[in-house]
Amino acid sequence: MASTTVNFNLKTAGYVNYANQTLTFKLLTAGAEAASGDQTYLTLPGIVTATSAANGDGSVSLFRNGKSGIESVYEVILPNREKAKFIIPSGSATIELATLLVDHVPSGSNTQQSSVYAAAIQRANHTGDLTLDSLPNGSITGTLAVANGGTNASTASAARTSLGAQEQKDVLDDLGALSAPASDGQFIVATGAGAFQYESAATARASLGLGTIATQASNSVDIDGGAIDGAVIGANNAAAVTGTTITASTKFAGAIDGTVGATTPAAGIFTALTSTSINVSDGNITNAGDINCDSISADDAAEGLNIIFDGTDTGDNKITLTDNLASALDITESTNSYLKFTTTDSGEKVVIGKDLDISGTTTAAAVTGTNVLASAQSGYNTGGTITQGTSITTAVSLDQPSGVITLFANDFGSNSATSFTLNNNFIDINDVVVASFKTGHSQLTLTVTATANNSCTFTLYNPTGSGTGSITAVINFAIIKTSTT
Repeated sequence: MASTTVNFNLKTAGYVNYANQTLTFKLLTAGAEAASGDQTYLTLPGIVTATSAANGDGSVSLFRNGKSGIESVYEVILPNREKAKFIIPSGSATIELATLLVDHVPSGSNTQQSSVYAAAIQRANHTGDLTLDSLPNGSITGTLAVANGGTNASTASAARTSLGAQEQKDVLDDLGALSAPASDGQFIVATGAGAFQYESAATARASLGLGTIATQASNSVDIDGGAIDGAVIGANNAAAVTGTTITASTKFAGAIDGTVGATTPAAGIFTALTSTSINVSDGNITNAGDINCDSISADDAAEGLNIIFDGTDTGDNKITLTDNLASALDITESTNSYLKFTTTDSGEKVVIGKDLDISGTTTAAAVTGTNVLASAQSGYNTGGTITQGTSITTAVSLDQPSGVITLFANDFGSNSATSFTLNNNFIDINDVVVASFKTGHSQLTLTVTATANNSCTFTLYNPTGSGTGSITAVINFAIIKTSTT
């Protein structure tokens, strides 16, 4: 099988380019490639679309049958839904749609059928959309769905049910008996079975059984008697409560202004206590679950501030930081940062802003700074050893930041250079690998001639005019990390 490019140009009735119009091409018959052809496969009926450009031009690639002898019958659906059929002739790589519709029309059972005739068949079969604007007098049987503008019913009662409408009687008739309201602010009130009337606000309150409190403003309520049960006074806006005697049968709840226990102080229990300041007179605050405050400072500078972590179980004493902050905790003096904790995701670190004096033995860890100085020794506390096998050029693997390599026994000839590779995942391409002979030869020199990610190359030179004889050289190495940023 092969494909043919079908080109088209759309014009309006006024011969103006018809832009952004979609044509739908539908393959009506299956196509097959004969077994004697280049391929054996089946093309199933389907749909392809193409849209015209600003100048009305467009194109689409359609498959045509090859050696099978089966005609590729297509149907094109135009923007106005009119349809036409055509056959793609064999051997045509490119062809115009206009040529197909004029010169390559199918015959027999696939004979071209106009959209006008198709519409007549549609009306005869009662399918599709029908226009009723010019329908002659007569009757229409059946029902029309609500979605299509009908009632989905054949009787008035069923139509109201389908549309959710109410018949004009019952309550609607009762309300319809009312005349226009006489004034603004009147209410419609039921006065009996099947009877409504208008009432003024005062009359409506009387009908509802409301007293004079219904007309009092919320900020000026006068209660002259009765009881108040279950009410919260000052829940939204706290204010003074004035009375000759205010007695609580069990306890007071809510805010209390003034001094509690001014005459006879006594112990009390508060579910919640809100205050602008609390002075416990050098007493203790005990059994507190959580203290939320802006700062903690020493009451007496001479005494200072002592925070005691006295949890007895491992893991009880800790300071918990907030996640994903560039500065989750910063120990400062004025604007000077001494120690800052960063919890940014994938960038967690502790930044030491001043000189760090490490006087004791510490566990090895990464230390980053502008200047990292050692007053005595500096180096690695981990390393390893490896012995080269097979030959002097055999690569060795040792994943350690430092170590010792014992080379294969070799006679380094005169004026010779011998290289081998160290595979080490501690090495980055910009690192410095320092190497020296632990055991060597006076005629040999050692250099690192190449560095890559996870490896480096050692080269041993004998620049003299005589060989070294068979020797077993031993090399010490260490990796110094570097940065390009």
